[in-house]
Amino acid sequence: MTQRAGLAAETGQTTTFDVRPGVAEDWDRHLGSAPATLSRRWITLAEGRIPGGARTLALSGENGLSVALVGGPVEAPTGHVRFDPFRVLSGGSVDEGVVENGPHPWQGLDPEDVFPCCLLMFPNYETAPVGPDAHDPVAVRAYVDALVTWCRDNGMRSIAGLFLRPDYPEFLAALGDAGFAVVPMVERCDMDVTWQDFDGYLAGLPRKRRFAVRRELRDIAARGVVISERTVREEEPELVRLRAQIVTKYGGVPDAEREAGSLRHLREHFGAENVVVVEARQDGHLLSFSILIRDGAQWTVLMSATDYERPDASFTYFATMFYRPAELAPQQGITSMAYGLGTLQAKKLRGCTVNSLSAAALLLN
Repeated sequence: MTQRAGLAAETGQTTTFDVRPGVAEDWDRHLGSAPATLSRRWITLAEGRIPGGARTLALSGENGLSVALVGGPVEAPTGHVRFDPFRVLSGGSVDEGVVENGPHPWQGLDPEDVFPCCLLMFPNYETAPVGPDAHDPVAVRAYVDALVTWCRDNGMRSIAGLFLRPDYPEFLAALGDAGFAVVPMVERCDMDVTWQDFDGYLAGLPRKRRFAVRRELRDIAARGVVISERTVREEEPELVRLRAQIVTKYGGVPDAEREAGSLRHLREHFGAENVVVVEARQDGHLLSFSILIRDGAQWTVLMSATDYERPDASFTYFATMFYRPAELAPQQGITSMAYGLGTLQAKKLRGCTVNSLSAAALLLN
């Protein structure tokens, strides 16, 4: 699955574009300043979200890898609300807040008009090119041109990109120049740690919100609730119990074995020392928890739950998800916290910035 991309007129360099299974062992060497979730261990954590598993789509030059993304050919719709390019780009996920306001470039099309589709998508809700030339306008345009040529030569009917980050404007511009429709897809939340202590965190919030946070924390303390943190254990039956409640609340069917397995997998995949459980307890009873995954200087907030059966659990979600992490972050050398998709208003009120991720679509004649 390799082709010569020819001589790039702008650089005079012969390049090669290839699509190969999996992610190379030395992938992280090419990340540069890319987000932590574009690293190999984050890709392999959730590569089942990519139909057929992760594949590397790479443009290489005389000096090695230039630009690369993860994804690969998809043969048919999967129906997934966020990961199925056909559903997303045809407007089928509007009710779930995905490409909520359009436009929907594949609206009215049939699956056979679109598939096989070459999908560009990292599996952890953010996608961007990696490699030493990821911000080079000439290199990323050469990448897009080579991608389109490869897809035409290999029977693709379309190309789609999901969860495209806005801080790679060169890549988004290259897609637009090549004829892709680029549309707003979803919004994600992140928080840069710019403070030195909890008072510094509060100082960055609006005045009314500062008072509200202090009031919440006073109420929690008055009820005898203790907020603390620890590393994840080999077995976590209390966390599994609370996860069952949140799954049920949102219409799912709880699966204790699956939840326990997910927690064990996180511990094994990242190392127990990098999986932090922030928890709220009252008289030893677990009321709420959040899980923070450390990767370098970033925390990713990956999982949380609250005991909805106990009234004293109110506000403890915010304490474990935002307030205690904000206090701990500068002490631990954390410079950013990734809060991901959903519950945007609650996250904005507590200091997160919101960025719009895009989807891109191109039909190949």
